[in-house]
Amino acid sequence: MSLPGNPKLVVIGAGSVIFGVDLLSDLFQTPELRGCRLTLVDVDAAKLERMAGLATRLNEASGWGVSLEASTDRAAVLDGADFVVTAVEVRRDDLWKLDHELCLKHGFPSVLSENAGPGGLSHTLRSIPLVIDICRDVERLCPAALLINYTNPEGRVCLAIRRHTGVRAVGLCHGVAETVPWAAVLLERRPGEIEFLASGVNHFTWVTSLRDRRSGEDLYPEFQRRLGQQQPEVRPLSRLLFERFGLFPTTGDDHVGEFIGWAAEVIGTKGYDFDAIAVQRTRLSRQLEDWNAGAEAVEPLLSQPPRERALGISAAGLVADLVAGRSAPKHSLILPNDGYIDNVGAGAVVEVPGIIEKGKVGGLRVGALPGPIASMVAREVEIQELVVDAAVSGSRELALQALLIDPVVHSARAAEAFLDEVLSVHRPYLPSFQ
Repeated sequence: MSLPGNPKLVVIGAGSVIFGVDLLSDLFQTPELRGCRLTLVDVDAAKLERMAGLATRLNEASGWGVSLEASTDRAAVLDGADFVVTAVEVRRDDLWKLDHELCLKHGFPSVLSENAGPGGLSHTLRSIPLVIDICRDVERLCPAALLINYTNPEGRVCLAIRRHTGVRAVGLCHGVAETVPWAAVLLERRPGEIEFLASGVNHFTWVTSLRDRRSGEDLYPEFQRRLGQQQPEVRPLSRLLFERFGLFPTTGDDHVGEFIGWAAEVIGTKGYDFDAIAVQRTRLSRQLEDWNAGAEAVEPLLSQPPRERALGISAAGLVADLVAGRSAPKHSLILPNDGYIDNVGAGAVVEVPGIIEKGKVGGLRVGALPGPIASMVAREVEIQELVVDAAVSGSRELALQALLIDPVVHSARAAEAFLDEVLSVHRPYLPSFQ
């Protein structure tokens, strides 16, 4: 991959307060991106303006010399982009909350309703048209660009890009990377002292190897022993799956539980904590206003690494590795299964340990998953293919098939009623079903 000394990055969905602040803080701490061309895009002009204001202040404080641009029209600014970052949603919280309510209304024991299960299907039907539309512009205006996706459901969105566009794409998710420091604390070691390999599909990944980085000692037995000493409320679903299937799932009980039909028996159906995230957004929005007004210094944002950077799985870090042409391991990347997992289909999009090497993005071969785990992953892969094709084609039949083989769905009549209500209440956001 040959890049200019000042690569052009177009960030679509930059107005999101949590994502936008983290990304800008990260970018202005990345030396390889000094002098880059940064374009922020969002359909909400007010949110875009305040994020562009923060970018200007960070640019001045860092001395990075970044060329800044902001636009509500992505087609006007995509030309010549080397990287396109996507973090887009349709009314994220309120429609997600509605999906969860609809799942429970129709009798589905859904634990989160975001990335899998009936709620995940509804979310996918809304997300894929957004990203595919962006990809059409990328194909036309900057076909050589690498698209870095954060939009959920990640695995399904990346599969849609692979199957229905010619855009090169990779998905980034902090789920696996966040489990590494958690496991290190449990083992009373530093994160850098353990070799932690996980694979599967996004939000349904499994720790396939846990070793001492220096000696090669297998740390899984010690991990299992210490995990057994934890209080019962510490990841009860993940511990039960570990006990029954021999590998520990990453990303936490709520995400893993989306793929398990009986998960609600263990962790309930409370769903996402929307109140807590609303408090966080409100606090950060006020702080953003203070940064832009000069009432609060932005320099702390240039000295404290944001979450994705601290975990080693950020868009700015990925771009920096590619620009510098260096080899760099990544805890996980969401990629087409190019021989990385032996017993998952070649057409699938998987999440595996990643590697940046010689200007290319790739994964590491992890071999085969244990049979029962592979069968659960394979079922999710089949569901993903049906949902993706349904979202693109507007096929009610394919969407219904995806529901009927989903482990969270136990009633054919409820599946049809749920789907019809989803297609009705979300109709403005489902262009292919018009």
